[in-house]
Amino acid sequence: NPTRGPRRIFFYDKNAPHYGFTNFSAHPVHYNNKLYPTSEHLFQSLKFLQHRPDIAERIRTCSDRPSVAFAEARRYQSAVRPDWKNVNIRMMDLVLWQKFTQHAGLRQELLATGDAELIEDSPKDDFWGNGANKQGQNQLGKALERLRDQL
Repeated sequence: NPTRGPRRIFFYDKNAPHYGFTNFSAHPVHYNNKLYPTSEHLFQSLKFLQHRPDIAERIRTCSDRPSVAFAEARRYQSAVRPDWKNVNIRMMDLVLWQKFTQHAGLRQELLATGDAELIEDSPKDDFWGNGANKQGQNQLGKALERLRDQL
């Protein structure tokens, strides 16, 4: 039925399909000759990498668990690069490019979504996800769609 608009694919839950599309999935990422346990580690590190490499390294090595990297970055909130709000989406694009070009299976999974709308079904995040009210900006989903177009 052509009046039905594009398919929508929701991802977020660890036990549901497409968990690899989240930054918490266990896909290590190489960046600048260093290995980050997850794309979340890299993304959080980028808040500090240029001006506080010590903090960035701490985030990279604090734990294999992405939730710990997230919490570690939050502890240093006052030291986040001042232009972060202007570059965070560009940085996410960079992180996702690294992750999906380094993991062929993930790249295939992303390409297999065709022209579907990708939605991070996060009840906690209404910037990267769709938020509790399902009206969030879904910036992660949009970033994945841009990446899919590039690939």
